[in-house]
Amino acid sequence: MTLPDGDLEPIRIITEEADRTGWVYTQGQRMTDILSAGEPFSFLSESDLREWTDVFPDETVIVVPPPHTGQPGLRLPGTRHRVLITAGIYQVAGTALLRPGEQDDPILRATRRFLPLTEASFVSGEGPPEEVEVVIVNLRRTSSFEVV
Repeated sequence: MTLPDGDLEPIRIITEEADRTGWVYTQGQRMTDILSAGEPFSFLSESDLREWTDVFPDETVIVVPPPHTGQPGLRLPGTRHRVLITAGIYQVAGTALLRPGEQDDPILRATRRFLPLTEASFVSGEGPPEEVEVVIVNLRRTSSFEVV
């Protein structure tokens, strides 16, 4: 496998089976765009620094992306809404940038595969919520979506 040039960036990937931390090469792209492309991307797990593995975006439930400030020109137009989402075994809360009408229309929301949330938290079970700056939710792995 040929690896791209650039610096490694930290990432946390949560699937139905595992919660893994490690590194990715984003090559300046937003992680939401990498996930939305649907192609596998290379991941170096913190627990096995010897081998890169492919991660398939559809297998992810939530992703805590590298700290990254997106260029204003790449941001989609929309309105900020506080949302509560159930994704797999996780309850996720955060602020989503939703296009006009998207907050009330599940079909319109379904056109997006991944939704980044800012000022976010997530929890599974009875533990305390984990707060993060950004979390990306795989909308194909959600069982509920509520605008609050």
